[in-house]
Amino acid sequence: MKKAVWLSALAGVFVLAACQTEEEPEAPAAEPEEAEEQNEEAEQVIDLANDDFYVENSELEVTHIHGLGYAGNEGIVYVATHHGLALFEDGTWYETGEERNDYMGFSPVEDGFYTSGHPGEASSFEVDPIGLVKSEDGGQTLEVLDLLGETDFHVKGTGYFSNAIYVYNPKETDRLEETGLYYTLDDAESWEKSEGDGLPEASYDAGGYPNFVIAVHPTEESRVSVGTTEGLFVSEDYGQTFEETELKTPVLAGAYVEEDFYAGIWAGEIQLIRFDGEETVVLDVPDLHEQDFIQYVAVNPEDTEEIVYTTFFGNGFITHDGGDNWTHILDEGNVVSEE
Repeated sequence: MKKAVWLSALAGVFVLAACQTEEEPEAPAAEPEEAEEQNEEAEQVIDLANDDFYVENSELEVTHIHGLGYAGNEGIVYVATHHGLALFEDGTWYETGEERNDYMGFSPVEDGFYTSGHPGEASSFEVDPIGLVKSEDGGQTLEVLDLLGETDFHVKGTGYFSNAIYVYNPKETDRLEETGLYYTLDDAESWEKSEGDGLPEASYDAGGYPNFVIAVHPTEESRVSVGTTEGLFVSEDYGQTFEETELKTPVLAGAYVEEDFYAGIWAGEIQLIRFDGEETVVLDVPDLHEQDFIQYVAVNPEDTEEIVYTTFFGNGFITHDGGDNWTHILDEGNVVSEE
């Protein structure tokens, strides 16, 4: 197939598709038992098997995937879809009994996830779109941060530990006065405009969104990468200026883990790679249809040997050994329980 045709197909995947204060006195050290209790209370615990909000479903259909990742840092894989959340833990699939919203721009973070989108079945939202939203309890409650009823962010990335949020704003609002790249470091209390100098010109979908993938460094809030059909571009100054990297093939999906960037790319064939800024390592993955591009990729922050990815045609695979062996967990939208 000619290169121009492939680039056109890739663009389609992107569409469907980062003063001084007085010192307070130190608190007295907690006794061992008390300290243990405090640590337990500080941990977010989502018990999928014993919480009525989640429903085990071995016949679940996962369609229109809009995001993927380890929200809450508990080893649970979240798949954001047009019909709510699908969750995968210890080989078992679950769905939510309520809040089956159309989650767009889904971004996992250490204490939960950020998302945008539209109200769905059994939704607590009465206004469409839902703006920028955050959940810290596995999707059971959703806190509106900004732009309810005004904006739906399709293109978004978030620092896993920093919670720095980068979005592409598709239309002018009172809060975001121009289209383009913005970021917030305080859960949308304030927004700053990024100039995006150095990014290649993009094509746009019908909703006004560019064919870009945004990935934010997990701890460095000023570092954001944008994957394009011309390759990967990195900014160290909050998206004001971008530099081209050595990764010059179309980047369809991407996620940071520490200093490494994992990406689904097209390099004459579909590849899943790990890029450290200079060198590229190609991971072995199961054979895919030549147009079944990798749409989302995520790595477990607690165990970087565990990698999961989903594809344009609704397939999904997970590895627990860094890519030596893969297990099929989604088969064209149908869940597969891991044995």
